[in-house]
Amino acid sequence: MRLLNELKVPDPEMPIIHVAGTNGKGSTCAFMDSVLRASGYRAGLFTSPHLISFRERISLDGRPANEIEIAEGLTHLKKLVSEWREVPTFFEITTALAFKLFTEKKMDVAVVEVGLGGRLDSTNAIIPSVCVITPISLDHQHILGESISEIAKEKAGIMKEGVPVISAPQHNDAQAILDSRAKELGISVHYIGGSCDQDNISLRGKHQRQNAALAVAALENCPLQINRDSYAKGLAQTKWRGRFEQFPQKKGMDIVIDGAHNIEGARALVETWEEVYGDSKPVVIFAVAANKDLPSLINIISQIAENFILTQPNTPRKLASPKDVAKLIPSHISNEYEESVQDAIKKAESSNRHVLIVGSLFLAGEALSILDEGNLAFEPSEQ
Repeated sequence: MRLLNELKVPDPEMPIIHVAGTNGKGSTCAFMDSVLRASGYRAGLFTSPHLISFRERISLDGRPANEIEIAEGLTHLKKLVSEWREVPTFFEITTALAFKLFTEKKMDVAVVEVGLGGRLDSTNAIIPSVCVITPISLDHQHILGESISEIAKEKAGIMKEGVPVISAPQHNDAQAILDSRAKELGISVHYIGGSCDQDNISLRGKHQRQNAALAVAALENCPLQINRDSYAKGLAQTKWRGRFEQFPQKKGMDIVIDGAHNIEGARALVETWEEVYGDSKPVVIFAVAANKDLPSLINIISQIAENFILTQPNTPRKLASPKDVAKLIPSHISNEYEESVQDAIKKAESSNRHVLIVGSLFLAGEALSILDEGNLAFEPSEQ
């Protein structure tokens, strides 16, 4: 809060849409950002983590902040906090940089994704125009709590008195927590039902139609004028990398990259795979952080896997060892190990099958940097 106050950001006149939840936060934010820009608004978008480059975290009018904007902003912030007793964290600095750029570049509106949880997240220093909560499920239990109820309490921390709350349908335990917090604040939670029925939504999968419906409901509760054509155009043009992103290869085969890294994300991925590819089973390139529910993830992804190639992406995050992963793969599904993501992709391409790269956003990011042929240098990050 002190950092934002010193910078005199964000602009109190700028509407802000604040998004918390477990799965679908980034996609929901991307849908809203795209619709806003289709409506002619200058939109700032703050998301995390990045997949390839730090610049992705701060988007201005649909483009990542450039190196000069980032460097100048960080230099200013470094000078500002140089003599503070309590030095801001990486994420607090990044949040402040985003609002500094949104203000300097005169964005009309900002879409802001919570980094982790909600209640104690640095983005929670803002007063938004609308709060959005995507489906809440188990993830980051070592930080947020071991139960749905405990995690929901952290997510509910973004709710503010007098600010409308739009939520995806929730698990009963999560809904009870959200409703209880809303009652304390004298507000109510509007739960959306169903999915967006527009034909040409750019992101694949039933869960993305639900994310699109949530995005539309949130924008309808924001103090902005958006017409139906802008909704249609924005949802059709949304881009959000690493979410069932398809790369056509030779002989009609695809490489698909998906950042699913928890149980609900993996279930949505399997459902989307079967919707798009039917019974065709892919070679799965897999790596996952050590703190995830590894048995459940392997069990779900094994439903569609022909075989696994285990690998080690370049990340400071502690990963589950390939030996531990291999022990959990069903005996009828073969597995092998390739030391680098690049070697794993080469091996998988020789199989004459579709390839699915999944298990970690860090794996997704490195794979994207390889398939993009180095358009952006891969910048691994722990946050």
